[in-house]
Amino acid sequence: MKQKEKFSILFSLLILCCHYIQVSYAQETSGDSGASGSETGVSGSVPGSEGMPDTDAVYQAAVAKSAKKGKTSAAYVGSLIALGMHYNRVNRPIDASRVLKQALQIIDAGALKPAPNAIRKPEKIVETSGNDGTVSAKVERTPYPYEETLQELLPQLVSAELSSNQLAFAEQHLNRLIKLKGPNDVADKVSLISAYSSYAELMRRRHRPKEAAAYQRKADEINASFKPL
Repeated sequence: MKQKEKFSILFSLLILCCHYIQVSYAQETSGDSGASGSETGVSGSVPGSEGMPDTDAVYQAAVAKSAKKGKTSAAYVGSLIALGMHYNRVNRPIDASRVLKQALQIIDAGALKPAPNAIRKPEKIVETSGNDGTVSAKVERTPYPYEETLQELLPQLVSAELSSNQLAFAEQHLNRLIKLKGPNDVADKVSLISAYSSYAELMRRRHRPKEAAAYQRKADEINASFKPL
């Protein structure tokens, strides 16, 4: 498998994982106080899911709905990110940049907090033996909403900024992405591949081919460190 294809697969998996985490987190906070249940499954309630139209109106309605839960809520931040991702998909990078920066400003104002190193717990695999001799395994993990949300938001924001020639902002956000310590080593590696590849593109835009090649090598070296599936 070619390296570009491997990167595409890995990055898609990261986005899917982050999207699942974001949706789960938003659903946990979406119910009214005292309600017996929250909104039903992802495909029935989240714009962009299978069977849902990928239109401005759907995403803008989701933003308006989540705003009722508070403009510092995880649901509102998640809806802004989803709208920004939609704008990127339909080639409207200026709109994507505007909306994603709004989400980032809300996070930076304290809507989500970084997890202190002292309370971080590594993921672990717990095996359970059944009476019939079968063994099942599950991964126990601690969610990190701040880190996981930024690992989803920042690559999308950088993509929008590169596409709209906001190079200074793109570099600022790339440096932040590189320094970000996420929930696990795999997510961090995929995040770094994205960051270094985007940095290479940024250097090409600035006509600095040697630095572009150096950043691309960093991305390729991390990509090559993954074992074949």
